[in-house]
Amino acid sequence: MNTRRQRLISFALAAALAAPLSLAAETRRTQRTDLRQLAADLSRVLGNDNVQLNGSPVDDRDAAAPSEIASIVDAMNRERAARGLTPLRINRRLTLAANDRVGDMLSKHYFDHVSPEGMSPFKWVEREGYAYHEVGENLAIGYRSNAVVDGWMRSPGHRANILGAGYDEVGVAIAPESPMRGYAAPLVVALYGSR
Repeated sequence: MNTRRQRLISFALAAALAAPLSLAAETRRTQRTDLRQLAADLSRVLGNDNVQLNGSPVDDRDAAAPSEIASIVDAMNRERAARGLTPLRINRRLTLAANDRVGDMLSKHYFDHVSPEGMSPFKWVEREGYAYHEVGENLAIGYRSNAVVDGWMRSPGHRANILGAGYDEVGVAIAPESPMRGYAAPLVVALYGSR
């Protein structure tokens, strides 16, 4: 009886580790600082290439999206359209920040909204010079790209980010591997923003 119970617990644990995983979504709002507001105002007047914030030109042109990323963004936009929301546009700075998050998770072998050093996803967004009013993050591991949005839509926090009326931009990064042993790939990071 005891051995049977241990096998059952072991099986349940193995099944849980093999199942796709997504963490609770993370969202943050901030007021722009005077420097960010000034940079945004100057960019409108002088053009993006003539203004720098943190040493980088302020340039938020959309990046070309690989088909897998475009598929995820299209799935999110179908969910938004079904509810009368405007579509998300892919933003280069959010995409760079999402790629940085993926790289950090893979190199340090963690899956969390906060890095082992205590760095939140908002810091990656800020490091890429994205002057946000609101930003959110969805993470997933073990979902195929065509199923990740369905998985997120079943989670209240992730769903809130996908359907966030305040969001109009997104950056998505995908890694074909898992950052942690025992979990299936791929790793997906989506960063949502508005300025």
